[in-house]
Amino acid sequence: MLHTLHDGSHVRLMNARELVAIPVWNGNRTIDHKHVETIKESLYDIKHLDFGFRIVTYVEEDAGGNRVKVSKIIDGQHRHKVLTDYFQENFCADDFQILVLEKPIDSESEIISDFRRLNTQLPIAWKSDPAMVANEYIKALEEKFNKKEKFIRSGATKRPYLSTDKIREKFLEIFKRLPASESPQAIKAFVQKVEAWNENQIKGSEFILLQDRKDKDIIQKAADKKFMLAVNAKLSWISDCL
Repeated sequence: MLHTLHDGSHVRLMNARELVAIPVWNGNRTIDHKHVETIKESLYDIKHLDFGFRIVTYVEEDAGGNRVKVSKIIDGQHRHKVLTDYFQENFCADDFQILVLEKPIDSESEIISDFRRLNTQLPIAWKSDPAMVANEYIKALEEKFNKKEKFIRSGATKRPYLSTDKIREKFLEIFKRLPASESPQAIKAFVQKVEAWNENQIKGSEFILLQDRKDKDIIQKAADKKFMLAVNAKLSWISDCL
């Protein structure tokens, strides 16, 4: 680590191949392949892509219940794609060092806020990009349900906890059914419906237990925690509440 910025980001060096191995955050904008090609055409030395990347890191539990550190690219995805293609096409190419900003985070909401702050000066079509709209709904859900305990978490989770990646996947699947924009009114109405749906599921948990014996332990844990959104792996409540 070379330096720590005011916002807690660490300035550090890493190898280009190490950077390429880090996945792009799922909440990023839809990648513009024309922009990727423009970057490629403008380069006469790949080593000129040696800065301008932002990474977030957080801890999640893997399939074995072990806590592991996870990193995601939140800024620089098009340059990341250029680097990825370069090393795939030039397998024996020399590695080189890249300057990155790496910030530890605690929640998906924090990533979303940082991402919006970083991109306020870029021409992002917030009302038409599916990932951008989904981000606003995820942020609102975290603010509502993560007050006493972090029930909605970044990365992989085990029920009764809920992964933001799973929420985002469902939103992208049904994007055409979403309101025309991520307006505060539409999001607030949605969250209120979800809150009511969750309360009804808690009240009816004994009946749900009789219907679903396979997930008995998960349903009971969810009811005890008063958070039922992850019980149904298909997240049908998203469609029900839109």
